Amino acid sequence: MESTVLRKTLEGYLELLKKNLEVVSVEELKTKYKRPYDELRHNISAAATAYVKQVTLENIRIRADFMQEAQPLIQSTIDQSGILKQISAAAFKRQDITEIDRLAFDLKEQIHQALLPFYDRHIRLYLDEACFENPPKAPKFYNEATGCIWRNDTWTPMDLDNKAVLLPALDKPKAA
Repeated sequence: MESTVLRKTLEGYLELLKKNLEVVSVEELKTKYKRPYDELRHNISAAATAYVKQVTLENIRIRADFMQEAQPLIQSTIDQSGILKQISAAAFKRQDITEIDRLAFDLKEQIHQALLPFYDRHIRLYLDEACFENPPKAPKFYNEATGCIWRNDTWTPMDLDNKAVLLPALDKPKAA
């Protein structure tokens, strides 16, 4: 689901909670209106989780065979950031979608920074047939973890040519 749809859903739940809290005390919501209040809290939690996951992991490119290595880096970044607790407070205490947006993008940036050394470890020299012609062309940089080649100052998705050779790279381009 798109992040805009997820955000709109979360925003609707937050507005409903805010309206409820304006007319009824939290104690009354927890007792007299327990079932609908618990359902709303569950919906907010599920919507916030889906939205933050979509925003933070959107456009992060990692091939499936590298996920076992990358997943602990992502999870430890999330755990150490403390941002999920802040998002929960923004949702349940303040019903503030703008704060949730900011925190989600902060977490996305922290995950991106944590993944940079991971990406760097998987950069290879990509030698195709053109590298062995006369005159030879310079090899390109290829990132095995993302399945992307460095072309025109940006990483571009590309399937490996079965005739290409990958060699370890010492000097690597930095992420754009």
